[in-house]
Parts: sequence; structure tokens; C-alpha cells
Amino acid sequence: MNRLLILSITLALLAGCKGGQTTTATNSPASKSTMSDSQRAEVTYAFFNANKEKILGNLDNAAGLFSEVIRKDPNNAAAMYELANIYNEQKKFADALFFAKGAYQLDTKNSWYILTYTDLLQKNKKFTEAAAVLEKAVNDNPTKTDYYYEWASALLYAEKPADAIKVYDKLDARIGVTREVVMQKSRIYQRLNKNDKAIEELDKLIALDPKDSQAYGMKAEIYQSMGKNDLALETYNKILAIDPENPYVHLSLADFYRNTGEKEKSVEELKKAFLNKELDIDTKISILSSYYSLIEVHPELKAQALEMCQLLVQANSNEPRAHAVYGDFLIKDGKNEEAKAEYLKAKDLGSKEFAIYSQLMFLNAQLQDWKSLASESEEAMNLFPEQSLPYFFNGMAQIQNKKYTEAISVLNTGVKLVVDNKALEGQFYASLGDAYNEIRDYVKSDESFDQALLINPKDANVMNNYAYYLSVRNEKLDKAEALSKESNELEPKQASYQDTYGWIMYKQGKYSDAKLWIEKSLSNGSDSSATVLEHYGDVVYHLGDNAKALEYWQKQKLRRSASEFWIVRFLKNVCSNKMNRQKNFSFSFSFPDLRRIQNIRRVFFFFFSFSFFLFDLDVRLQKSSWNLHLHRQN
Repeated sequence: MNRLLILSITLALLAGCKGGQTTTATNSPASKSTMSDSQRAEVTYAFFNANKEKILGNLDNAAGLFSEVIRKDPNNAAAMYELANIYNEQKKFADALFFAKGAYQLDTKNSWYILTYTDLLQKNKKFTEAAAVLEKAVNDNPTKTDYYYEWASALLYAEKPADAIKVYDKLDARIGVTREVVMQKSRIYQRLNKNDKAIEELDKLIALDPKDSQAYGMKAEIYQSMGKNDLALETYNKILAIDPENPYVHLSLADFYRNTGEKEKSVEELKKAFLNKELDIDTKISILSSYYSLIEVHPELKAQALEMCQLLVQANSNEPRAHAVYGDFLIKDGKNEEAKAEYLKAKDLGSKEFAIYSQLMFLNAQLQDWKSLASESEEAMNLFPEQSLPYFFNGMAQIQNKKYTEAISVLNTGVKLVVDNKALEGQFYASLGDAYNEIRDYVKSDESFDQALLINPKDANVMNNYAYYLSVRNEKLDKAEALSKESNELEPKQASYQDTYGWIMYKQGKYSDAKLWIEKSLSNGSDSSATVLEHYGDVVYHLGDNAKALEYWQKQKLRRSASEFWIVRFLKNVCSNKMNRQKNFSFSFSFPDLRRIQNIRRVFFFFFSFSFFLFDLDVRLQKSSWNLHLHRQN
């Protein structure tokens, strides 16, 4: 008896914790009449264990134990109800319905059983059956309003809107006019194309509250759908009179004027809505998102969209998302500097969204603001340590800032974080190739470029850069030629690729081919590149056209203001024998390995220490890291 008493108290406590929803093990009259005390004790104990497992979240165990209760007591409605709820939670709606029906049949007046059973009938698409059960529930207990709402809802799902109206009428008669019922009846009448009836329902609400702007708004929309624009406008004006600060009426008027073809008025109403601080920012952003896609088809809307963005920022100046959206539109308009400023404002206002940092990094790279890119990417690395993109941009910035060792370190870390993004992974290795090349670790540079091409075999830009590095070092020229040739096949009219191929031809002594390819490069837009102009001068010089060579060398001087000073520094280093003596920089005072100082023909004029030196030299300078990057940019 003590054991049974403890179990009874425990179950009572559990029932209290569940707010009345937890059932007891032996609430069925059939159970009580056919079971002995010991059998009831066993069922109660099994039910207790099942409930405990359910509370602990062990639903499969609980389901097994509730099934055991039902095997011992086939008329245990409580166990069936609990089992139905478990299967419902597990999305096993057919199984849940089976046990919910069993519980309901054992106790047709239990409200929990009724609502669970009808809910599962509807989840199994048996709407008419659900409506019939709820109709019986209303007849059995006409004061319980929940049944009316569920009954009407089931009828609507059963495609019986007229019958649903009758149920709502019964509810009106019992509890009086309520906002929820009137709104629902009005919508149903509209669905039935009975707009006059829909308006009558809304007038009931207006009679109760003459300042009900929502009811007026719905009424205006119905008039509009009926083509009664005068009445619609009159109703909207009533809303403005009773609720002048309501932002939604301006949105409705914007839509109204757009439908009537009055575009200027529509835009003015939209502006008023955007300036209103009561209009939530999500609605404003949603409207702007429609502009974002429309601009592609209707570019004339771009100015209007930007103006709306300005109003958004004006009304929501402390909201990071407002500045971020404005930044998105500024990028679309090609105003990268202004876009960057907006993203910075979003960040300064506390936004920690990765998308904001991504946009800032992309913009800094496009604007070649390497200092900002370094700082923004470092901040992003700290905030989002598992994201690979900040590491890539930080590596790019370090290379441009000539911090090659730091670049190598961060790129080697970041590439390990890349997941399912072959394009980005390839760019990591290409950037490592750049960085290793700058510190003259050519073995690792070549390995990195090879890895980049293994990942993205058709990356023409990587092919071009790799080939150019090899040509500068005067190494593996056959490989350089093959890479450059393929890059030109992939992207036939890239001026920089054509120049690289021509330059490799030049290195191989194929001067006529070199001339042809560099002329292609010049005709495709590289005629303003100092490097390409210099290349062409070198080529035609070796073909014996000295006059044209001097002409192009002079052109490249005008394009590269620092060139003469660089040449002076180079020659001074050669003469003092201080150049780094690597294989490809094997210079001596007698110039035995300078590839293009073969005859004293090329003329440079220098002023140094108030002396005039004339060097008639055939000079093609070995590319420094600065010159190489200049070539790649040009």
C-alpha cells in the first residue's frame, strides 16, 4: 500500500507540472471495472515509468512502455492519448491518429482527446471527419468557444467556406462581435466574391471603433479590388485623418497610385512611408529587395532605389542593416568608395555579420586600399577564425604591402580552412606562388603554382602569371610557353596574356613570333602599359629596327616616371658588384650573363652627381619585384 501511495502522489505531482495535460493511468471506467487491485498497480507502475521516460525525452522508450500499458489494459485511454502525442511529435501521423482515435472513442467528452484527435485527422487530410467530430463537440458543450474556431477552421480546409460562415455566425450569437471573427468572415466573403458582405462585416468593427484604421484599410482594398477607386481613395483619406502617423496607409496609397498609373504620386507616398520611423525596417528592406532585382530589367529605377536607400538611412541612422543595404545598392551603381563608407558605418554600429566584413574586404581589394584590407581582414580573422576568406584577403594585403613572410604564414593557415570551394583553394595556392616568388624561394613558388593548377586546371590567370615568372627567371621556358599558350587559348583577347607569350618567344630568340604577339597585345589595349611598350622596343631592336626601338623605349619612359631612377640604381649595383648572385641574377662587372647587353647600341641619358654619362647599351633589365607587379597590373 505504501508503494501505491507513493506512486499515486508522484503521478499527481507530474500531472500538476504538466498544467492539466498529463493523464492518469486508470481513468477509464472499463479499466476500473475489469481490473483487480494488483493489476491496476502494475498498470500504474508501468504508466509511471513511461511518463518518466517521456519527461526525460526518451520518446522511443516511453512509446514502448505506453504500449506495454495498453497491452495490459486495452481500454486505457490515457496511455493511448500519450502514445498519440509521442507519435505526433515524431511526425508519425498515421500511427498517432490510430491511438488518438482510440482515446477519443473511450472518452468522447475529454477536451484534450477531442482536440488531439481532430488535429491529427487534419494532419492526415481528413478534414470533413474532423469537422464532424468538432460539430458533435459543440453540440455536447456549446459554451466552449475553442471548439467553434476549430470547427470553422476544419470546414475551411474541407473547402466548405459557406458552412464556416454559419459556424462563425453561431459564435457571434453566443459571444457577440469580435475582431477576430469579423476579420475572418470578411476574408471568407471576399473568397466567395461577396465583397458587399465583406464590407458589411468590416463596418461592424468600424461601428464599434470609428478609429479602427486596419478595418478601414481592408475596406479600401476591397473597394480597389471592385474597381471603385474613388471610394478606395476616400477610405484611405479617412485613415490619414484619424491616424496621420500610420506608415502603412502610405504604403497602401503607393500601391493604389501605382495601380492607377500615377507613378509620381506612388513614389511620393513610398517616400513618406520610408521616412516614417514607425514603419519597421524589415518591411522597408523587403521593399528595397524588390528594387534590387527590378533594376536589372529597368535600370531607370536605379536613381529611385538609391533615393529610397537614403531615406532608409535617414530614418534608421542607428540601424546597421540600413547602411548595409545602402552599401549593396551603391556597389550595384559602381560607387565603391561610398559603399565602403556605408559598410564601415554598419560595422561601427555594432554589426558582426560576416557578410559586412566580406563586402569590406572585397571593396578594399577592388580599391587597392591595401592598408585597410590588412586591418579589416585581420579583424575578420579574429571574429571568424573558421572562415577562410579573411585569411586569403589578409595574405593578398600582406603581399601588396611587401610583407611576404607574413603573407606566406597567413595563407598557409587559411588554405587549410577552405571547405568545398575549389576556386578559392586554387587562389590561395596562386597567392602562395606569388609570395614565395617574391622571397626568391622558387622551388616552393613553382610547387604552389602547380598545386593551384592541379585544383583549377583551366585558370588562365594563374597560367599567365606562372609563365611570366618562369620567363623572368629564364627557366623552364618550354613549360612557360605551354602555359602561356593555353592561357591565350582559354582567353584569346587578353592583352597581358598575349604580352607574356610574346615575351617568352623573345626569351627563346623567336623575335618575329614575339613581335606578332606583342603587337596583338598592343592592339588589345596594352598600348598604355610601360612594360609592354618596353617589351616591344626590345623585340624590334633585335629585328634590326633601331629607330622603332628607340621610339618605344622613349614611350615607355614617359609611362614609367620612376624608370630612369631604377635603371641608375641597377647599374650602380652592377658596377659595385653588390647584386644577389643567384642563378638567374648571375651578374659581374663584365656583364657576361646579361641577356640583352650584347652590343653597345641602346642609349640612356642619366644625370648623376652633376656628371653626364652616355651608355650606348643593349639593355633589357631583369625584372625586380616592383617591375613584375607593375607588369601584372598593366
